[in-house]
Amino acid sequence: MDNVYSLVKHFYEENDYAAQILPRDAVEAYLRRNAWHGAEDEDLKRIWSIISVMISAVNDFELYSFATLTAYDYQEIFYRYAEVRPDFMLAEQDINDFLSTLTDFYAYLIRTRHTEDFQIGLEAAREALYEGGYFFLPDRRDGDEFYRSLEHMEEVSYDTMQKLNNLLDSLLRQISIYYQKPHFKRDMDRAILMYAGPEYDGQSSLNAEERHSFWLGFWDFFLFDYHLIDSDALPLRYYYEYERSNLSTTEQDILRDLLRSRFTVFTIDDVGADFLTCRNFFTDEVFELPVPELAMGNYSTCVMFGHIHSHGVMLLNYITSITASKRLQTRMRDVVLRQYELFKLQNSQAELKDFFARNAGVVRHTLQIMSSYAQLNVIPIRTVSPAIEVPESVSVEFAEDEDMLRRVAKHVGFSKFEITLLVKLFEDYVLVAGLKTGDDILITAILLKFAQLNGIDISGGSEIYELLGIDSASVKDCMEKVHGKLGCVPYDPRYLTEEAFIKSLFF
Repeated sequence: MDNVYSLVKHFYEENDYAAQILPRDAVEAYLRRNAWHGAEDEDLKRIWSIISVMISAVNDFELYSFATLTAYDYQEIFYRYAEVRPDFMLAEQDINDFLSTLTDFYAYLIRTRHTEDFQIGLEAAREALYEGGYFFLPDRRDGDEFYRSLEHMEEVSYDTMQKLNNLLDSLLRQISIYYQKPHFKRDMDRAILMYAGPEYDGQSSLNAEERHSFWLGFWDFFLFDYHLIDSDALPLRYYYEYERSNLSTTEQDILRDLLRSRFTVFTIDDVGADFLTCRNFFTDEVFELPVPELAMGNYSTCVMFGHIHSHGVMLLNYITSITASKRLQTRMRDVVLRQYELFKLQNSQAELKDFFARNAGVVRHTLQIMSSYAQLNVIPIRTVSPAIEVPESVSVEFAEDEDMLRRVAKHVGFSKFEITLLVKLFEDYVLVAGLKTGDDILITAILLKFAQLNGIDISGGSEIYELLGIDSASVKDCMEKVHGKLGCVPYDPRYLTEEAFIKSLFF
């Protein structure tokens, strides 16, 4: 039986293109390195089988390097590899082993041959295999699929761009119709108020152009930043999960790309012929975006925000631009970072991206308020009590009370995320107060205190009193105890919902 080096020699002799993609001596040197570190011949043959299928794929896709492979290309390669290796399963472990082998090989090439960074496409491929934390390999695609082909185009024609725009517009229109069903009316009403602000009184005063702009911005917020009441899922994610079987492969690919986009605030460093050189407002990361059709004006005083997808096909849904001097930009950055510090009272390990994921609506309003009204104080909270670390044993001891609290809160209409914070308020209080048991009075007091802290109107609590059959005077006395023990303040950041966070900016 031939050893691995004979297989490599035969492959390069039979395939003239291989040396142009990857020199034979680089492959052999890497295999010898692994052999010196104790790899058996069967291990070396497995490594070579992966490298060889990669070389063949680059040639078949009419590319020139591993660096040009996209996430979609890697997915096709997995299917090809499974055809030639019966022991390779299209499952999470085998695919991750495949990618780990390539990660090591790429690192070796970059270190010893000073080649291009092949890892970018590989990491994009790894990321694309996980949706909501779960492994998912999409169905195999047709080779000539329109959307997939865009990633390899050096220049995109006007007609091609129009085709992509029409495809995207059609999909987003389909999603907007889905969310106008009666089932989502509460969510839609709530989202409009969160997007427009508590002073929203309809659109009667807006002209046609302003209404068009309002709805473009609203759908951008709703699909990417809003969290549904019952599930706490982003509407775009919820639609993808529940409607995936009804979508074409191309539509699924577009949605997956959109779901990988992130809310980003950025400024513009330079305007080129085809691209804007942009800088992340908070991390200083530099990236490029296509030049918009409209004139930019004085781009040095622009702060922009929207959802950016940085890998593969560039999809821009809706970008908002506001005007701010350099001094005001510094102040904006400072205010948002202070809001982030308040958010960390709910989760001390939260990163800035977590704050944006939960409170993009707050950031939107903050930047617009500071730009439009020269209102620099949008953090009304002055003295805040520290977060309380609650041991897991508390949730065990009060499991029945917490279950009752959740059921009543859901009946009243609280969202899934609000209920999470509500339970945290309950656990903080029973720990600080040293309680050993709970009762209906405490449950009601916690519900009403939470509503009070977040500016939630639940009609004076009469429905809760009737539901649990308790005395309102006893509840009010208990609410005072909760307030005093925890040192609560209006819009207390420890228990602040995203909806209430937005309200707090306007008072």
